[in-house]
Amino acid sequence: MSGRRGRSGPPNNLNAAKHGLTSWLRRRALPRHKQHIVRLVQEYRGGLLSCKGGADAATEVERALIENASRAYGACLLVLEEAAVRGLVHSFNGTWDLSPGFARLAGFLNSERAALLGLGLGRRAKDVATLDALLGEGAGESGA
Repeated sequence: MSGRRGRSGPPNNLNAAKHGLTSWLRRRALPRHKQHIVRLVQEYRGGLLSCKGGADAATEVERALIENASRAYGACLLVLEEAAVRGLVHSFNGTWDLSPGFARLAGFLNSERAALLGLGLGRRAKDVATLDALLGEGAGESGA
């Protein structure tokens, strides 16, 4: 608040917010009946941070990618909630089309996937058994 020690700028200024996305979601972006999404996004962000070793271990770039993935995740949740309330398909001038939000779901999912891949949380290759191990397993089963 302006005029107070330790505070600068006009009320509702988010320039120095520690958790800008959360503050922005709570104050401006979401109406009151959609505030439950904020908790789900925070849990998702916390899970991604723990995968990277915690907030202190994550680099600035990793934290930015986590924020991007969190935003995309929140948008996906809002789109799916809208689809559940309004339906997936709408009729417009005698034609059928996907709900406007649901039509953009693929873009949000791709944004989240790109952020997760950037974090190194992509699909991991499975360990491949050696030929000797496979033959040993086969011999053990047939001899029993």
